[in-house]
Parts: sequence; structure tokens; C-alpha cells
Amino acid sequence: MQRKLSPSDEGTHIKVVAAQVRSLVAAYIDEIGFAADGALFLDRIERLAAMTAFWGARMNLTAEPGDARELAFHIIDSLTPAIFADSEELLRHAFRAGTRILDLGSGAGFPGLVLASALPANFTLIESRRKRASFLAVAVSDMNLKNVVVESRRIEPERGSADRSWGETEVKACDGFDVVTARGYAHPPTFHLTAASALKPGGIAILYANSGQNLALPDADKNGLYEFQPVAYTIPRSGRVVKRILGLWRRR
Repeated sequence: MQRKLSPSDEGTHIKVVAAQVRSLVAAYIDEIGFAADGALFLDRIERLAAMTAFWGARMNLTAEPGDARELAFHIIDSLTPAIFADSEELLRHAFRAGTRILDLGSGAGFPGLVLASALPANFTLIESRRKRASFLAVAVSDMNLKNVVVESRRIEPERGSADRSWGETEVKACDGFDVVTARGYAHPPTFHLTAASALKPGGIAILYANSGQNLALPDADKNGLYEFQPVAYTIPRSGRVVKRILGLWRRR
């Protein structure tokens, strides 16, 4: 049985984990030449790592919340659309100041809090689970993110007939977003319908996925998402390299 840490030992452990995460993320973005807002971005990431390590030990926030390499993986992976923003046409203007980003099923803040820490766009984080939404709200305050709003509510399509046209869902009331992101939110068909309902015409849908995962492309097209662009990348994870993909679409 794992020995429970004393409050002082736990505090020390959390500080160590957060510092390690900061170091791993800093090394990665320095290696690839990503131009984030230097110390401010890393300060926010260190705060997020500390909060995740603390709260993750008390609630089902994320797997292995005390493992610095795992937390660094989630943060680096979350940052990927920002890293590719200058090289991928569909992402070129997605995160500029004034754009509205909707993150579906934000959970522990991956990717919403990470992207908001590095980018000037305005983010709305949707999380239906009350405890996780409370964590997100506290994290937003602690990280001093003025560009983030957290909403604790469910946002998913109604289950209806197979010939339901795109946009006919209960998320219609929150449409008009420039970008919709999702990482671990739902199966791709659900993402396609939800994202298409929330996006304005010409808006961009971004789905994080594992390499080789079925992205349900016919469902995307049926729901008004087109110009599919897969962006493959590799990322370090606990001593190994994993293959990932960003699925990008534009809404008609």
C-alpha cells in the first residue's frame, strides 16, 4: 500500500512535479523553436501542473497526476495546434486576438487551458462534470487567464433520426464560434455534429486523435465539415515517442 504523504511532504512533491513539468515543456518548445510568451507561458504551465498534481490526487481529474512526464505529454500535445498555426492554412488565423474558441469537454484543461495560456484568442471551456468545471474555474483564476470563460453544462447533440441535418442540435444556441477543439471529448461522429452546430460558416474544427484512429470522415461531410486536413506529428511520452494526429475541417 502506498504511504500517504504528510501535508508538508505532499507540498514539496507537488512543487517538484510542477518544476519538472515546466522544465520538460520549456525544453520541448525551445527545441522546436515555438515562440510562446516566454516566462509568462511557463509560469502558467507550472501553476497548471501544480494544481493538476494536487487536485488529481483527490478527484478523477486525469491519469497519473503526479507523473511529471505524463503531465508534460498532455500539455505539449494540447499545444500542437498553436505550434502548427504558421504552417497549416486552416490554422493560420484561427487563434488571433478576437477569435472565439469553444473547447468541448475540457476536463483537466487539456487543451483549453494550455492553448489559452499561449494565445490571445477568447476561450469558452465547456465541462458537464461539476467537480471538473470547478477545478477549471479555480485554475483560470490561479493562472490569471483573462481570456477564458468556464461553463458547467452538457453540450452534445440530441439523439435523433439518422437523416437529421447538420446544425439541428441543442447546441444551436451557442453557435458562432470561430474554432471548436476537442481532445478526448467523444467519438468522432458526435464531435462532428456538435462542432458543426457550434461553428460559424467558415469556422475550423480541430480534433485531437491517435494515429490510425477512424475519424469518421463521411459523418464529417454529412454534418457540413469539409476541406479535411490531417496533420500528423510525433510527441514524447514517458520515455517513448507516440504518433498523433490533428484532424482539421472547415464548416460550410
